[in-house]
Amino acid sequence: MTVCLAVLAAPVLAPADGPAAEVTTIAGEHFTGRLVAIKGATAELITPAGPRKLPLRDLWRVRLAEAGEPMASVGAVVVALSAPEGAVLCVEDMSIADGRLRARSRLLGRFSLELSRVSAVYLPRKDQSPEDCRKALDRLELPAGRRDYLLAEDDKGKWVPIPGVLRGISGGKVAFEFAGQGRTMDLAAVRAIQLAHVATPASRPANLGRLVGRDGSVVPFAGITVSGSRVAVTGPGLEASSADLSAVAEIAFGAGRCVYLSELDPGKVVRTGLFDVTFPLGIDRSSAGGPIRLGGRTYGRGLGLHSRCEVSYQLDGKFAAFAALAGIDEAGGNRGNATLKVLGDGRELLKPLNLTAAAGPVAVRCNVAGIKTLTILVDFGPDGVDVGDHVSLAEARLIKP
Repeated sequence: MTVCLAVLAAPVLAPADGPAAEVTTIAGEHFTGRLVAIKGATAELITPAGPRKLPLRDLWRVRLAEAGEPMASVGAVVVALSAPEGAVLCVEDMSIADGRLRARSRLLGRFSLELSRVSAVYLPRKDQSPEDCRKALDRLELPAGRRDYLLAEDDKGKWVPIPGVLRGISGGKVAFEFAGQGRTMDLAAVRAIQLAHVATPASRPANLGRLVGRDGSVVPFAGITVSGSRVAVTGPGLEASSADLSAVAEIAFGAGRCVYLSELDPGKVVRTGLFDVTFPLGIDRSSAGGPIRLGGRTYGRGLGLHSRCEVSYQLDGKFAAFAALAGIDEAGGNRGNATLKVLGDGRELLKPLNLTAAAGPVAVRCNVAGIKTLTILVDFGPDGVDVGDHVSLAEARLIKP
């Protein structure tokens, strides 16, 4: 007699089940698994506990890989989107015609975008970064208005702003109207283009989230679909083909339910450094001025505070919770030792946290329902000094009910 035994094994997450993902919900739940699909308003995931479906409105972030820093990428052509989106996109094969920018990117594939959504284009030399071009443009303090500006580089390396109207870019040439006359210039001589400010239509739909590429590109989206190895996004004025999911580092949600503190104007900022040495409040930057870096990762949004610094925000009871990832930024090296306090209307909302470089970042979340004034205080640590006390609050955000 032959006896057959059936052995039931635990399910194996095969690559076909989707890419590995770290998932964080609005409520602060964190788990690992695989992203199978995003359809309509739902994300389908496989977790060690089994299949799971989550409404997109309850998701905060799906992280697939580490993102780069596009503005620091030498030789990269970067398109900067207009506020309030404030995103950047690395592109190739760019052209402009008929009020649209057309290009190719790793994150979107072939795409076109209404020119009204673009604030600037950075075109560095092979030995420059887009950040070099941005800083040069900022130093000129060109007025934002009805005129476009070309920032050209002459034979002596001098940066020259040229006001006028951008007519198009094609075949390595820039068509530009200057002093009422049509002109043509080699694109290779242009380092940046600042586009005239265009008011955002009131009827434009709100963004659902932001797609972040491995190259650091960031694209706000109003709709997203993930199927198999492809991802496609939609948004106002955006026409894009689907792209390979392997180019995506992160899908960030929460645009409808969360407000970043860096988007708000603080009602009060008080800085009292040791020996009268103070550092500025970092808005989406560390207090040392560089990108926010915690636990070996770079974060595009957040606050940077150096001890001693107190910053307050008026909430007027409109929010339910405050959340962030807090720690000593990598800019502080291994010597930072500071105390973090979060107060609502003058009372402590959580136990003071001692932050050290050795301990690493910690997740912070507290209830702010009914709170009118939120205060964040970074004070000297138990060592009583401020050396390396660059505290970053990555993705510091307020969550609506």
